[in-house]
Amino acid sequence: MEKISARVFFTVLWRGVCQALGWFFGLFGYKRDGKFAKCVWGLFATSAAVVMAFMAIAALCVARDEWYDRCKTRLFGCTDPSCWATKRVRGDIFIHNHYDGKGYIYNIRTGEKYLKHVAWIARPTDKDSLICFSNGKKRGYFSKNTGKVVVEPQYDHAWIFSEGLAAVEMDGCIKFIDGTGKVVIDNGLAYNPCSDGYVFHRGYCVIETEEGLWGLMDHNGTMALPLEYEMVNLHEDEGLWCVLKDEKMAVLDCDLKPVLPLAEWSIYIDEGTIDVTMPDHTMRKYDAKGTLINDFYISGFRTLEYEKDEILYRRSMTEVTEMVEDEYVSKEVPTVESYHPQATALLRAYTAGDGFEGLMTAGGHPVTMPLYRNIEALDHDLYLCTSTNGDMLIVNGKGEAVR
Repeated sequence: MEKISARVFFTVLWRGVCQALGWFFGLFGYKRDGKFAKCVWGLFATSAAVVMAFMAIAALCVARDEWYDRCKTRLFGCTDPSCWATKRVRGDIFIHNHYDGKGYIYNIRTGEKYLKHVAWIARPTDKDSLICFSNGKKRGYFSKNTGKVVVEPQYDHAWIFSEGLAAVEMDGCIKFIDGTGKVVIDNGLAYNPCSDGYVFHRGYCVIETEEGLWGLMDHNGTMALPLEYEMVNLHEDEGLWCVLKDEKMAVLDCDLKPVLPLAEWSIYIDEGTIDVTMPDHTMRKYDAKGTLINDFYISGFRTLEYEKDEILYRRSMTEVTEMVEDEYVSKEVPTVESYHPQATALLRAYTAGDGFEGLMTAGGHPVTMPLYRNIEALDHDLYLCTSTNGDMLIVNGKGEAVR
């Protein structure tokens, strides 16, 4: 049988439709050579073109939806809207998340499903290859390289792998397993529901008790830093540990050796330096090895102004409202007001630790320690200083109290 092209098919179809319409209108005396006929055929042709255009658009939309559904079926395994959540695990391994918690791990290239009933996953933060997952009831681990289960879901609580180990809760105790699921640390550590996570950083794992005491455990399960601190915090970029004990702070290096000893100061670590606020609110800066860089620096300063005794006058316009014919009318009237001109005091106020202020010269030499919550200028070289409890003290340009 000879094949007929689409062009020939639609041409023959169009001619047939035209002949049928010509025959139908001819029954009513219609003639194709008249002006009316040309108008009718023009209107018909335009309408047919519009209808065919809409039909073509509709066909394209149907084809697009079908193609999109096929893509979603290949990528997500189904066309249900709940299947739209998907993320790459590694390479061709993807996780497909259902909003009802019935997700799965699969190979996007082959379509093979490795793990079903996945509620969520938690990736390791470093080079470990095992990913923690939950099936909605228990937690286990699968390989991010193959997508296959390595440790079957059997734990009520489990944490991500870090530095080759992962913490799991068993019978109310925290134990650490290796990449095969074997328990390698079992020191009777009680599970603390309030703990952020049992994860190793720089060779140590932060341990927090229900009583709020902190310490550091090494890979052998030994408490390298005993559980007697109120806070233990790692600054990853600098490799420094900041600890708090009995309202005293210290900085330890990656081997837990003191960089700055325990003392009654406030410590802030940032961008390779250690900022220290002393008990007298002065500020110091050390490098990451504990070497003093500057024993006195400030966080800001401001000029102090006071009112002179001289009285000056200035004219201004003031808006007033008055009743005019039962209506309120606003207008501006000229007024004269008095004021005291402002002048700059001899000393400046500088800000140090915890927002406390002190007096310094315009050349940057401190006159007083940062002992005050606020400083105001009363005269050219006389200052009103407010202490922490709200008491006020008048100080002269030498930093001496005026009695």
